[in-house]
Amino acid sequence: MWDTQRQQAQAQAKLAAERLSAQREARKADPMAWVRTLNPMTSGGWQFRSVAGDGSWAAFSTDHQLKRSGHMVTVWLRQEYPEPQKNGDGDIYLSNVAQTQYDCSHERERALLVIYYAENNIAGASQSEATDAKHASWDPIVPGTQSEILYKWACGTAKPPG
Repeated sequence: MWDTQRQQAQAQAKLAAERLSAQREARKADPMAWVRTLNPMTSGGWQFRSVAGDGSWAAFSTDHQLKRSGHMVTVWLRQEYPEPQKNGDGDIYLSNVAQTQYDCSHERERALLVIYYAENNIAGASQSEATDAKHASWDPIVPGTQSEILYKWACGTAKPPG
C-alpha cells in the first residue's frame, strides 16, 4: 500500500510540474495575456507600468497620494505575481503594495511600507512590514530593471498637481 501511495504522489507531482512548466511557457510566449487577467483597479488610479519578459511579475503605479518634496518623491507601487512568492517571514503572497520613496537627485529608492496579500489584485489575507524613514536603507536604481522603470516614472513623469 505504501508503494502505491508513493507512486500516486510521484505521478501527481510530475503532473503538477508539467502543468507549471506549460503555464510558464505560455506566460513567456505572451506575458500580457496573464496581465490582462488582473484587475486594473482604475478606481485607485492604478496604471500598468511593466511586465517581465517571462511573465513572472507585473508592476503598477498610482499617482493617488503622490507626495513630492524637493528631489524626494513618495508613491504607491503595486506588484502582481502569477506564482506564489515568500516575504521575509516566509509567508506566501501573490501581490503587494509598497509605499516607496525615491531620491531623484541620487537615483535611489527605499520602501517605507510593504503590504503583502495572499491573492492577486491586493486581495485576501494581508501582512505588512513598515520601516521608519529614519532607519530605512536606500537601494540604488539599477539600469535596465523594474526599479529603473518605476524610478523614471516617479521622478520624470509624475508631476505634482497644479
